[in-house]
Amino acid sequence: MVDFDDSSERTKVLGLQGLLAEEARSRKAYLIVISGRAVGKMYPVAAREMVIGRAPECDVFIDDDGVSRRHAKMVPTIEGTRLVDLGSTNGTFANNQRVDSQLLTDGDRIQIGSTTILKFSYQDDVEENFQKQLYNSATRDPLTGAYNKGFFAERLKTEFAFSSRHDNRLSLLLFDLDFFKKVNDTHGHLAGDEVLRKIATIVTGQLRTEDTFARYGGEEFAVVLRDTDAERAFLIAERIRRAVESFQFVFENKTIPLTISLGVATLCNNNFPTVRDLVQAADEFLYRAKRNGRNRTECALLR
Repeated sequence: MVDFDDSSERTKVLGLQGLLAEEARSRKAYLIVISGRAVGKMYPVAAREMVIGRAPECDVFIDDDGVSRRHAKMVPTIEGTRLVDLGSTNGTFANNQRVDSQLLTDGDRIQIGSTTILKFSYQDDVEENFQKQLYNSATRDPLTGAYNKGFFAERLKTEFAFSSRHDNRLSLLLFDLDFFKKVNDTHGHLAGDEVLRKIATIVTGQLRTEDTFARYGGEEFAVVLRDTDAERAFLIAERIRRAVESFQFVFENKTIPLTISLGVATLCNNNFPTVRDLVQAADEFLYRAKRNGRNRTECALLR
Protein backbone atom coordinates (compact mmCIF):
# COMPACT_ATOMS: atom_id res chain seq x y z
CA MET A 1 0.00 0.00 0.00
CA VAL A 2 1.26 3.46 -0.91
CA ASP A 3 1.77 5.87 2.01
CA PHE A 4 0.23 9.10 0.76
CA ASP A 5 1.78 10.98 3.65
CA ASP A 6 4.89 10.80 1.56
CA SER A 7 4.35 13.67 -0.86
CA SER A 8 6.91 12.37 -3.34
CA GLU A 9 5.16 9.00 -3.60
CA ARG A 10 1.78 10.69 -3.95
CA THR A 11 3.16 12.82 -6.77
CA LYS A 12 4.46 9.72 -8.52
CA VAL A 13 1.10 7.96 -8.28
CA LEU A 14 -0.82 10.98 -9.51
CA GLY A 15 1.67 11.36 -12.32
CA LEU A 16 1.19 7.72 -13.33
CA GLN A 17 -2.58 8.11 -13.22
CA GLY A 18 -2.28 11.15 -15.44
CA LEU A 19 -0.17 9.25 -17.94
CA LEU A 20 -2.65 6.38 -17.99
CA ALA A 21 -5.54 8.80 -18.52
CA GLU A 22 -3.66 10.52 -21.34
CA GLU A 23 -2.93 7.15 -22.94
CA ALA A 24 -6.61 6.19 -22.72
CA ARG A 25 -7.61 9.43 -24.40
CA SER A 26 -5.12 8.80 -27.22
CA ARG A 27 -6.54 5.37 -28.02
CA LYS A 28 -9.49 5.12 -30.41
CA ALA A 29 -12.03 2.33 -30.78
CA TYR A 30 -12.06 0.17 -33.93
CA LEU A 31 -13.71 -2.92 -35.31
CA ILE A 32 -11.01 -5.08 -36.90
CA VAL A 33 -11.87 -8.00 -39.18
CA ILE A 34 -9.84 -10.95 -37.85
CA SER A 35 -11.65 -13.70 -39.77
CA GLY A 36 -13.48 -13.60 -43.09
CA ARG A 37 -12.96 -12.20 -46.58
CA ALA A 38 -11.68 -8.78 -45.47
CA VAL A 39 -9.13 -9.86 -42.86
CA GLY A 40 -7.21 -6.87 -41.52
CA LYS A 41 -9.72 -4.21 -42.48
CA MET A 42 -10.38 -1.62 -39.79
CA TYR A 43 -13.59 0.33 -39.18
CA PRO A 44 -13.28 3.34 -36.85
CA VAL A 45 -16.06 3.33 -34.28
CA ALA A 46 -17.79 6.69 -34.67
CA ALA A 47 -19.60 8.75 -32.03
CA ARG A 48 -22.92 7.85 -33.68
CA GLU A 49 -24.88 4.72 -34.45
CA MET A 50 -23.16 2.46 -36.99
CA VAL A 51 -24.99 -0.31 -38.84
CA ILE A 52 -23.27 -3.64 -39.57
CA GLY A 53 -24.66 -5.72 -42.43
CA ARG A 54 -24.63 -7.01 -45.98
CA ALA A 55 -26.23 -3.97 -47.62
CA PRO A 56 -23.52 -1.90 -49.38
CA GLU A 57 -24.76 1.27 -47.67
CA CYS A 58 -24.00 -0.13 -44.20
CA ASP A 59 -21.28 1.61 -42.19
CA VAL A 60 -19.60 -1.77 -41.67
CA PHE A 61 -20.17 -3.76 -44.86
CA ILE A 62 -19.79 -7.53 -44.40
CA ASP A 63 -20.25 -9.83 -47.39
CA ASP A 64 -20.65 -13.22 -45.78
CA ASP A 65 -23.20 -16.03 -45.88
CA GLY A 66 -25.75 -15.68 -43.12
CA VAL A 67 -25.34 -11.92 -42.65
CA SER A 68 -28.59 -9.95 -42.80
CA ARG A 69 -28.81 -6.73 -44.79
CA ARG A 70 -29.03 -4.76 -41.52
CA HIS A 71 -27.63 -7.24 -39.05
CA ALA A 72 -26.56 -5.28 -35.96
CA LYS A 73 -25.53 -1.82 -34.88
CA MET A 74 -22.99 -0.10 -32.64
CA VAL A 75 -24.57 2.42 -30.29
CA PRO A 76 -22.57 5.02 -28.32
CA THR A 77 -23.77 5.34 -24.70
CA ILE A 78 -22.54 7.02 -21.53
CA GLU A 79 -21.22 3.61 -20.42
CA GLY A 80 -19.39 2.98 -23.68
CA THR A 81 -20.13 1.30 -27.00
CA ARG A 82 -23.06 -1.12 -27.04
CA LEU A 83 -23.62 -3.87 -29.63
CA VAL A 84 -27.30 -4.31 -30.53
CA ASP A 85 -28.75 -7.05 -32.76
CA LEU A 86 -31.28 -5.74 -35.33
CA GLY A 87 -33.45 -8.84 -35.49
CA SER A 88 -30.96 -10.66 -37.72
CA THR A 89 -31.88 -14.05 -39.12
CA ASN A 90 -28.87 -15.92 -37.74
CA GLY A 91 -28.06 -13.89 -34.68
CA THR A 92 -25.19 -11.79 -33.35
CA PHE A 93 -22.55 -13.36 -31.09
CA ALA A 94 -20.17 -11.71 -28.64
CA ASN A 95 -17.42 -13.91 -27.23
CA ASN A 96 -19.28 -17.00 -28.48
CA GLN A 97 -22.55 -16.07 -26.76
CA ARG A 98 -25.63 -15.03 -28.72
CA VAL A 99 -26.67 -11.55 -27.61
CA ASP A 100 -29.45 -9.07 -28.23
CA SER A 101 -27.54 -6.22 -26.61
CA GLN A 102 -24.15 -6.07 -24.93
CA LEU A 103 -21.74 -3.40 -23.73
CA LEU A 104 -18.40 -3.99 -25.43
CA THR A 105 -14.99 -4.02 -23.76
CA ASP A 106 -11.53 -3.97 -25.28
CA GLY A 107 -10.76 -7.29 -26.99
CA ASP A 108 -14.35 -8.54 -27.34
CA ARG A 109 -14.97 -10.69 -30.40
CA ILE A 110 -18.13 -10.31 -32.45
CA GLN A 111 -19.24 -13.00 -34.88
CA ILE A 112 -21.85 -12.47 -37.58
CA GLY A 113 -22.42 -14.76 -40.50
CA SER A 114 -20.60 -18.04 -41.05
CA THR A 115 -16.97 -16.85 -41.16
CA THR A 116 -16.69 -13.20 -40.17
CA ILE A 117 -15.29 -12.32 -36.75
CA LEU A 118 -14.74 -8.71 -35.70
CA LYS A 119 -12.56 -7.65 -32.80
CA PHE A 120 -13.53 -4.57 -30.79
CA SER A 121 -10.25 -2.95 -29.91
CA TYR A 122 -8.74 0.33 -28.74
CA GLN A 123 -5.74 1.35 -30.83
CA ASP A 124 -3.22 4.17 -30.47
CA ASP A 125 -1.70 5.89 -33.51
CA VAL A 126 1.19 3.43 -33.78
CA GLU A 127 -1.09 0.39 -33.58
CA GLU A 128 -3.55 1.96 -36.03
CA ASN A 129 -0.83 2.67 -38.59
CA PHE A 130 0.58 -0.83 -38.23
CA GLN A 131 -2.85 -2.37 -38.76
CA LYS A 132 -3.45 -0.21 -41.84
CA GLN A 133 -0.09 -1.23 -43.29
CA LEU A 134 -0.96 -4.89 -42.84
CA TYR A 135 -4.29 -4.42 -44.59
CA ASN A 136 -2.78 -2.39 -47.44
CA SER A 137 -0.06 -4.97 -48.01
CA ALA A 138 -2.75 -7.63 -48.37
CA THR A 139 -5.07 -5.67 -50.68
CA ARG A 140 -3.00 -3.08 -52.56
CA ASP A 141 -0.60 -3.34 -55.48
CA PRO A 142 2.74 -2.08 -54.09
CA LEU A 143 3.78 -0.26 -57.27
CA THR A 144 0.64 1.68 -58.20
CA GLY A 145 -1.34 1.78 -54.95
CA ALA A 146 -4.39 0.44 -56.81
CA TYR A 147 -6.17 -2.58 -55.36
CA ASN A 148 -4.65 -5.92 -56.30
CA LYS A 149 -6.28 -8.63 -58.37
CA GLY A 150 -7.38 -10.67 -55.36
CA PHE A 151 -9.24 -7.75 -53.80
CA PHE A 152 -10.74 -6.87 -57.19
CA ALA A 153 -12.07 -10.41 -57.66
CA GLU A 154 -13.79 -10.38 -54.26
CA ARG A 155 -15.25 -6.91 -54.71
CA LEU A 156 -16.56 -7.67 -58.21
CA LYS A 157 -18.18 -10.85 -56.91
CA THR A 158 -19.89 -8.86 -54.14
CA GLU A 159 -21.08 -6.07 -56.44
CA PHE A 160 -22.28 -8.56 -59.06
CA ALA A 161 -24.34 -10.50 -56.49
CA PHE A 162 -25.90 -7.33 -55.08
CA SER A 163 -26.71 -5.88 -58.51
CA SER A 164 -28.20 -9.17 -59.68
CA ARG A 165 -30.46 -9.43 -56.63
CA HIS A 166 -31.71 -5.86 -56.90
CA ASP A 167 -31.66 -5.51 -60.69
CA ASN A 168 -29.17 -2.63 -60.49
CA ARG A 169 -26.80 -1.65 -63.25
CA LEU A 170 -23.14 -2.60 -62.81
CA SER A 171 -20.38 -1.78 -65.28
CA LEU A 172 -16.88 -3.16 -65.62
CA LEU A 173 -14.04 -1.37 -67.42
CA LEU A 174 -10.91 -3.22 -68.48
CA PHE A 175 -8.05 -1.31 -70.05
CA ASP A 176 -4.38 -1.63 -70.76
CA LEU A 177 -1.59 0.56 -72.04
CA ASP A 178 -0.96 0.66 -75.78
CA PHE A 179 2.53 -0.51 -76.83
CA PHE A 180 3.73 -0.67 -73.25
CA LYS A 181 6.51 -3.11 -74.16
CA LYS A 182 7.95 -0.38 -76.37
CA VAL A 183 8.08 1.97 -73.38
CA ASN A 184 10.13 -0.56 -71.40
CA ASP A 185 12.37 -1.42 -74.37
CA THR A 186 13.02 2.22 -75.29
CA HIS A 187 13.14 3.97 -71.93
CA GLY A 188 13.82 1.16 -69.48
CA HIS A 189 11.79 -0.56 -66.78
CA LEU A 190 12.16 2.33 -64.33
CA ALA A 191 10.34 4.50 -66.85
CA GLY A 192 7.71 1.80 -67.26
CA ASP A 193 7.16 1.68 -63.52
CA GLU A 194 6.80 5.45 -63.35
CA VAL A 195 4.26 5.39 -66.18
CA LEU A 196 2.17 2.78 -64.33
CA ARG A 197 2.21 4.89 -61.18
CA LYS A 198 1.13 7.99 -63.11
CA ILE A 199 -1.63 6.07 -64.86
CA ALA A 200 -2.99 4.99 -61.47
CA THR A 201 -2.97 8.58 -60.22
CA ILE A 202 -4.77 9.86 -63.31
CA VAL A 203 -7.47 7.18 -63.23
CA THR A 204 -8.09 7.54 -59.49
CA GLY A 205 -8.74 11.23 -60.04
CA GLN A 206 -11.52 10.42 -62.51
CA LEU A 207 -13.47 8.04 -60.25
CA ARG A 208 -15.96 8.21 -57.39
CA THR A 209 -15.18 6.93 -53.91
CA GLU A 210 -17.58 3.99 -54.39
CA ASP A 211 -15.80 2.80 -57.56
CA THR A 212 -13.12 0.10 -57.32
CA PHE A 213 -9.88 0.57 -59.25
CA ALA A 214 -7.44 -2.34 -59.43
CA ARG A 215 -4.33 -3.50 -61.21
CA TYR A 216 -5.53 -6.57 -63.08
CA GLY A 217 -2.25 -7.67 -64.66
CA GLY A 218 1.11 -6.28 -65.77
CA GLU A 219 -0.14 -3.22 -67.63
CA GLU A 220 -3.83 -4.08 -67.46
CA PHE A 221 -6.26 -2.41 -65.04
CA ALA A 222 -9.91 -2.81 -64.06
CA VAL A 223 -12.58 -0.45 -62.76
CA VAL A 224 -15.84 -1.60 -61.16
CA LEU A 225 -18.56 1.06 -61.51
CA ARG A 226 -21.39 0.55 -59.06
CA ASP A 227 -24.93 1.50 -60.14
CA THR A 228 -23.70 2.67 -63.55
CA ASP A 229 -25.47 1.99 -66.85
CA ALA A 230 -23.80 1.42 -70.23
CA GLU A 231 -24.10 5.01 -71.43
CA ARG A 232 -22.59 6.45 -68.27
CA ALA A 233 -19.86 3.82 -68.21
CA PHE A 234 -18.88 4.67 -71.78
CA LEU A 235 -18.61 8.37 -70.89
CA ILE A 236 -16.42 7.56 -67.88
CA ALA A 237 -14.20 5.32 -69.99
CA GLU A 238 -13.79 8.05 -72.61
CA ARG A 239 -13.02 10.61 -69.91
CA ILE A 240 -10.26 8.35 -68.59
CA ARG A 241 -8.92 7.70 -72.10
CA ARG A 242 -8.74 11.42 -72.92
CA ALA A 243 -7.10 12.23 -69.56
CA VAL A 244 -4.33 9.71 -70.26
CA GLU A 245 -3.90 10.82 -73.87
CA SER A 246 -3.55 14.49 -72.90
CA PHE A 247 -1.17 13.93 -69.98
CA GLN A 248 2.50 14.64 -70.70
CA PHE A 249 4.57 11.75 -69.40
CA VAL A 250 8.16 12.84 -68.83
CA PHE A 251 10.95 10.61 -67.54
CA GLU A 252 14.55 11.81 -67.30
CA ASN A 253 13.68 14.80 -69.50
CA LYS A 254 12.22 12.57 -72.20
CA THR A 255 8.56 12.76 -73.18
CA ILE A 256 6.79 9.41 -73.49
CA PRO A 257 3.61 9.44 -75.61
CA LEU A 258 1.03 7.12 -74.15
CA THR A 259 -2.54 5.99 -74.81
CA ILE A 260 -4.85 3.27 -73.49
CA SER A 261 -7.50 0.99 -74.97
CA LEU A 262 -10.66 0.16 -73.04
CA GLY A 263 -13.43 -2.44 -73.05
CA VAL A 264 -16.71 -1.90 -71.21
CA ALA A 265 -19.38 -4.44 -70.25
CA THR A 266 -22.56 -3.71 -68.29
CA LEU A 267 -24.74 -6.00 -66.21
CA CYS A 268 -28.35 -5.16 -67.03
CA ASN A 269 -31.49 -7.27 -66.57
CA ASN A 270 -29.30 -10.25 -65.64
CA ASN A 271 -27.78 -10.38 -69.13
CA PHE A 272 -24.65 -12.03 -67.71
CA PRO A 273 -25.33 -15.20 -65.71
CA THR A 274 -21.96 -15.15 -63.90
CA VAL A 275 -19.13 -12.82 -62.96
CA ARG A 276 -16.90 -14.70 -65.37
CA ASP A 277 -19.26 -13.90 -68.25
CA LEU A 278 -19.13 -10.19 -67.41
CA VAL A 279 -15.32 -10.19 -67.26
CA GLN A 280 -15.08 -12.13 -70.52
CA ALA A 281 -17.35 -9.62 -72.28
CA ALA A 282 -15.27 -6.65 -71.09
CA ASP A 283 -12.11 -8.47 -72.14
CA GLU A 284 -13.49 -9.13 -75.62
CA PHE A 285 -14.37 -5.46 -76.03
CA LEU A 286 -10.87 -4.53 -74.90
CA TYR A 287 -9.33 -6.71 -77.59
CA ARG A 288 -11.75 -5.25 -80.13
CA ALA A 289 -10.42 -1.80 -79.21
CA LYS A 290 -6.90 -3.10 -79.85
CA ARG A 291 -7.86 -4.56 -83.22
CA ASN A 292 -9.67 -1.39 -84.26
CA GLY A 293 -6.63 0.83 -83.88
CA ARG A 294 -6.07 1.33 -80.12
CA ASN A 295 -6.62 4.51 -78.12
CA ARG A 296 -10.36 3.90 -78.14
CA THR A 297 -13.23 2.50 -76.09
CA GLU A 298 -15.36 -0.40 -77.26
CA CYS A 299 -18.65 -1.58 -75.76
CA ALA A 300 -22.05 -2.99 -76.75
CA LEU A 301 -23.35 0.48 -77.55
CA LEU A 302 -21.01 0.67 -80.55
CA ARG A 303 -22.12 -2.56 -82.24
